[in-house]
Amino acid sequence: MPVAESIEKPELAAEAQLKVIQSCDFDGLEVMWDWLSPAEALGCEIQIPEVGAPITMNHIIEDHASLTRLQVPDIKRDNRLQSSVKSAQILIDKLGKERYLYCTAVAPFTLAGEIRGVEYLMRDCFKNPSLVSDLLQFTTEVLTGYYEYLTTLDVDGIFICDPTASGSLISRKVFDKFAKPHISTIADLVKKAGKHAIIHICGDISDRLESIMDIDHDVLSVDSYVDLEYAKRVIGEKVATLGNIDVANTLFMGTQQQVKDEILTCVKKTGSRGHILGGACDIAPESPMENVAMWKQAIKSIR
Repeated sequence: MPVAESIEKPELAAEAQLKVIQSCDFDGLEVMWDWLSPAEALGCEIQIPEVGAPITMNHIIEDHASLTRLQVPDIKRDNRLQSSVKSAQILIDKLGKERYLYCTAVAPFTLAGEIRGVEYLMRDCFKNPSLVSDLLQFTTEVLTGYYEYLTTLDVDGIFICDPTASGSLISRKVFDKFAKPHISTIADLVKKAGKHAIIHICGDISDRLESIMDIDHDVLSVDSYVDLEYAKRVIGEKVATLGNIDVANTLFMGTQQQVKDEILTCVKKTGSRGHILGGACDIAPESPMENVAMWKQAIKSIR
C-alpha cells in the first residue's frame, strides 16, 4: 500500500499491520509509525514517497529571528498524527491486551535537525550553541504536547526515536550537552504517565551507554553497530535491551539460516535474559517475509 494511501485511509493502514501480526506472530506491535509528523506541522515541506518514510525537503530555521516566529502547532490540526491515532485506536481495540502495543515519536534533538537541517545543527553545536539551546527548548515544548497526547492512548510503551543523536554524527560530549537532557525530559513525561519509555538511537552508541543510563527509561533499543555483550556488561540489569538483528545485511539481503544464526548470537550474548529480540532499526521495505518470520521460529526452537 502506498504511504500516502495509508495516511488518507487509516483503516487500511491498521489492516496492513494486522496482516503483519498474522504473518510474523510478533509479540509486540507498533500501532503508530509516523514518528516525524511534527516537522510538517511546524511548516516544513514534506515529500511522501510511495514506499518508505516521509522526507523533509526544506528547513525553516535560519537564525534566532526565524525561531521566534514559530509557534507550537495545534495537535488536532496535524492530519498525519490524527490519521496515525485513528489507525492506532483500531489496533488497540482489536488486539486489546493480546500483544505489547507501542507508539513511536521523534525526540527533540532529531526534530531540531529536521527543521534546522542536520548539517547546520552539527555546526551550530560548536559555532552557535545558544541557537541550539533555544531551538531544543522549543522542540521539547512542541513534543511535550505530542507525547502527552500519545500517553492517553491505551498502549504499553512509547518509542522515543533520536537517530540524529547517534555516535555516528555527534560525540558523547555533544550528546551529553544537547541531546541527553531533552530525551530525559520526554522519558520522564512518559514514565510519569505510567507507560514504558523505550529509547532508540541509531548507529554506534557504545561510548555513551553509561550516560544514557542516567535517563529514566525501561528499554534501550540498540543498533547492530553495538556489540550486545558489551552493552549488557555496561547496562547490567538496569533496563532491557532491544534489537539488534542487522536489518540491511541479514534481514534484507541474508538467508533464513543467517537470520537464525544472528538470533542465536543475540541470545548467547545476552544470556537469554533481559533482551527483546527485534530489528536493529527499521525493517527495510521488501525484506523477505520469511526472514522476518524466522524470528519466532528460531526462538521456539531453542526454548
